[in-house]
Amino acid sequence: MIRSALLALLAACLLVAGLPPVPSGQGPAAPPARAITPVIAGPTVFVGVSGLTFEDLDPYLTPHLWSLVEDGAIGTMTPRSVRATSCPVDGWLAVGSGRRAADEPRRVCRTPAEPIESWVPDWAVYRLQAEGDNYDAPLGLLGGLPADAVHAIGPGAAIAAATPEGRVRSYAPVEDDLGAQIAESAADHDLSLVDLGNTREPGYSLTELDDRIGAGPTRWANAGMMKRMPTAGTTMPESSAMQFSAAVGPFHSAGVLTSSSTQQPGLVQTTDVLPTLLRSMPTGVEENFAGAPMVETEAAADTEVRYRQMLDRQVAVATQAALSAWFFPVTASVIAVLLGIAVVMGRRDMSRVRGPLRGLGLFFAALPVSTFLVNLVPWERSTSPDVAMLAALCGWALALTLLGLLGPWRRDPLGPLTVVATATVLVLAGDVIAGSPLQMSTLLGEPLLIASRFYGIGNSALALFCTALVLVLVAVCRAIPNRWARLAAVVTIVLAACVLLATPGLGTKFGSVPTLIIGLAVFTLAAAGIRLSIKRLVLVVGAAGLVMLLVLVLDWLRPADQRTHFGRFFDSILSGEAGAVIMRKIGMNIDILTQSWMTLLLPVIITGVFWLILSPRRFSVPHLPGLYRRYPMMRAAMASLAVLLAVGTVINDSGIVVPAVGILFIIPAFAHLVGQAESEAVRRERAGRGEGARDGVRAGEAGAGEHDSLHDAEARAGEGRAGTADARSAAEH
Repeated sequence: MIRSALLALLAACLLVAGLPPVPSGQGPAAPPARAITPVIAGPTVFVGVSGLTFEDLDPYLTPHLWSLVEDGAIGTMTPRSVRATSCPVDGWLAVGSGRRAADEPRRVCRTPAEPIESWVPDWAVYRLQAEGDNYDAPLGLLGGLPADAVHAIGPGAAIAAATPEGRVRSYAPVEDDLGAQIAESAADHDLSLVDLGNTREPGYSLTELDDRIGAGPTRWANAGMMKRMPTAGTTMPESSAMQFSAAVGPFHSAGVLTSSSTQQPGLVQTTDVLPTLLRSMPTGVEENFAGAPMVETEAAADTEVRYRQMLDRQVAVATQAALSAWFFPVTASVIAVLLGIAVVMGRRDMSRVRGPLRGLGLFFAALPVSTFLVNLVPWERSTSPDVAMLAALCGWALALTLLGLLGPWRRDPLGPLTVVATATVLVLAGDVIAGSPLQMSTLLGEPLLIASRFYGIGNSALALFCTALVLVLVAVCRAIPNRWARLAAVVTIVLAACVLLATPGLGTKFGSVPTLIIGLAVFTLAAAGIRLSIKRLVLVVGAAGLVMLLVLVLDWLRPADQRTHFGRFFDSILSGEAGAVIMRKIGMNIDILTQSWMTLLLPVIITGVFWLILSPRRFSVPHLPGLYRRYPMMRAAMASLAVLLAVGTVINDSGIVVPAVGILFIIPAFAHLVGQAESEAVRRERAGRGEGARDGVRAGEAGAGEHDSLHDAEARAGEGRAGTADARSAAEH
């Protein structure tokens, strides 16, 4: 009955999704990128527009903006700066410094003001805020170029072109004939920065913006000048949304933008703007930028396909933000109910609950990896993206649940859970190898508006991968009886995971190696039958540190423009800037922990869960002690997970999020194992009753046979006595 219900629910989810097929010309893999020409024979113009999104473009209402989509390379730009909400000033500070920088926190975003006698207003505020934000933004970097190199048009552009002291050396306000103004600037300067305002301000006209964009290329073409014009939305005030960006000119063809800082097709960030502009200028600047030059992929030239790709990304970002607000509280509440049922299971007659507990536990254990699998279907194309995403999520979780419950391994108490854990490890490993497309804008993936990570493995995915990997190792140890062979197998798998997660260009995760090595030391030693001691623990920590230092140095030895954040962090150690990076990470951990009263309770909840699982007798949890006796490595796995998630909390910048994601898998797995053990106990009890009944039947049959034999003997004896009496009577006669 349960199987039928699961199959019916799976079919319903697939029907609700109603997702259209992927159009031809759009594939999941991005073509290799080619670099934009380093030096161009002519001026470069950057036009900054705050709040401009792909939804604002229309081939009829904004034809000149739409022509940028048709003729240039386009991409979505994440506007994230220092805080969750970005303002126009933040975007222009990032253009001028190449790093995240922001205005002071304000309830209403500051509107950039015209320079006063060549001095940028409120520059001292920006400098003071940059010094306190721990992002080491070198304000005034672009303004430090030769005096005739950069010309600013508009107040926002003045912020980007200002010197470190806050003085803009070449500036003009925006005039009515912007085309002539830009043409004049391009004749005298290598780089022209133009601020065309904020589209979200009351009364702003997109039609007027479109006319101004159209006037510039016409004047340049008439002047016979070669040009390249990146047009980028920098930020949206008091909100966050992916912005429109494009690069057009004689050195560009229709395609999509990306950069080595994101490694995702059609995705760039504000910190990529300055490296791109400097790469096109005769005078370069050597700086350890947070971003990288934008490059152009050899994507399909079809305008509608590329526009649809950008629109899909914006829909995915918005849907993720909307669903995350309620999805995790609801999921946590359901998981808490499962935990409560699992704890009281066996203390009273709950035979009707064991089947649903077993199935629901496995379903919710499959739910975390299903949040990544949803990106295998184009749910963004649905008329109701949020419904389609949830339907795809439930569909994948049900598919994995059915695979675990209906396969040949279903008789093994650990079989179904091992299947889900193995699927989790393989999906996340494959995603890392493929460039992390499944982690972008999913519920447990990387939110692009936060812009913390665009490739490799994120903190949530790392916690899920490590948790599932420990349960896979339990199955591996069960299959290998020899302890030294077990040790070799466990060490090999752990080292392979370290290579996958820490290699630059693959996992690219600094905290993965110490998390895995230190966290799995308990399990590895238990697999070999070796006791954990302080001396051995120190050796393990030292080994993890040496491996990570080697990874940092090897990445740092590569050319500067090819380094990942590994090499950049080691460079910051050499330059003495690592302290600011570490303090920023610590500050992020504290901010995440203290953002609400619920997050403050998480350490207590997580500690209580592991205490309950590791000490089941103390809390009178049924079946779990028997499971530990039957599978001793399971208890070592739970202890190892406690250490692993604790190390991950300290090492990674997401802090308490790491163990929180871990228990999203552990609690449903625990509930499933309790339901599975209860089912096994009932099965054994029924089997015992069946044997007893058969023994009773055989005993009854044997007793009946003995009774019949005795009766026959007595009958024969009676017949004998009767015959003797008859013979005596005949003789006497």
